[in-house]
Amino acid sequence: MKFDRENLGTALEMLHCMLAEGSIARKDHPKEFLRYDQEAEVREALEFCAEKHGLLVCRYNDALYLSPGVQNRVFGLSNAEIRSSLGRGFNNPGMYTVFFIIHVLITEFYHESAYDAYVEKVAKTNLLAAVEKKIQAMGAIQDLEKTGEEYQFNFKIIHDLWSSLPAVEFKKDDPDEKKQWGVSSKSTLINETIAFLEKNQLAKEHDNAVYLTPRCKAIIREVYSNREVQDAITLFIDGLGHQGGDGDA
Repeated sequence: MKFDRENLGTALEMLHCMLAEGSIARKDHPKEFLRYDQEAEVREALEFCAEKHGLLVCRYNDALYLSPGVQNRVFGLSNAEIRSSLGRGFNNPGMYTVFFIIHVLITEFYHESAYDAYVEKVAKTNLLAAVEKKIQAMGAIQDLEKTGEEYQFNFKIIHDLWSSLPAVEFKKDDPDEKKQWGVSSKSTLINETIAFLEKNQLAKEHDNAVYLTPRCKAIIREVYSNREVQDAITLFIDGLGHQGGDGDA
């Protein structure tokens, strides 16, 4: 594939900025953004160069972000690195449960294949309740292991871990104070998940509620708008608790 030298140069400048700073915004780079909007070849060159690095270009409003592609070992994280980032005490079941909580959080912000979040924030108590409801719905599936094999996601390990945990756990040296971190309760797993998202600039917590960052919204929009990369697992999790059940959320 051949690109005009000037257009390719603009695309490479934009890619360099995103690699160095995490994003490129119109207000900081108006000339580059103008060319990006007006020249289709600039957009194609940027997407081509990003793809060669195993990356996706994601846009939200007047900013562009990069997201690691599937199994990108340079810019992505291995399971061992994710466990290390989560902290002491996390093994595979804990890590998978964090992944599940993230999927549930996304379904709380987005319904079906909507391109934009329909709520501004999700209260942590509502997130915990949503995870609880979907875990219970998972438990009602006759062959959960087979379902996990179908989606290549170990739902049974997640169900068993979450179901074994208390809602909260108190500190041994201070029975009146709740533990905030670790894998010892459902509430600490929620906290650890939010902290992990904050480390990766995907979410922020304020007043016991979770807000998605523009970077996260850009990545989700890219996933929902691209039929080839839509996440079947998220769609499956979104349907948990809505399949013939008549209980309240």
